[in-house]
Amino acid sequence: MRDYLVFCTYCSSYTLLHSFDKGSNQFLGEYSLLYNDYTKNSAVLNKFLLAHLGHTLRTIPSQTDEYMNIICTASRFLEDDIDKYVEESREQRQLAELDRQHERTVGKVQLHIAEHLLQTELDVLSKVKGNTPAERQVLLGKELGVKKALEVIRGVLADKQFA
Repeated sequence: MRDYLVFCTYCSSYTLLHSFDKGSNQFLGEYSLLYNDYTKNSAVLNKFLLAHLGHTLRTIPSQTDEYMNIICTASRFLEDDIDKYVEESREQRQLAELDRQHERTVGKVQLHIAEHLLQTELDVLSKVKGNTPAERQVLLGKELGVKKALEVIRGVLADKQFA
């Protein structure tokens, strides 16, 4: 996989993009040895672009002599703060995962409430007797509809993918 860096020819400074993640449509970003992880966002790149506004910037692919020369001789942008940005990025991802888990829990509770309400409605419908054949047909249709809705909800609740 090919890595990249963005180099400012005016300041002789660079920031590492690393490889492009097609799943998230963004570069992995700067890497921290302390956390053994990437920023996985564009925070450092955005700061680099703003700090070098109006300067000539070049994107350099890895596996070239120019890439190695820049890594060895140029200064790395925000070098002392990379660990902080990776830590913040990791915290943001953890918070996003917690939010996702909370939303799943709320969704499960809502499904259980809907199941209970439909079961109550089914119990009420099964006790109602129609006076005419047309009324009995309508009640039967309602009962079948509620049973089908209950079946769908119970199928979702039983599916291990949604557990």
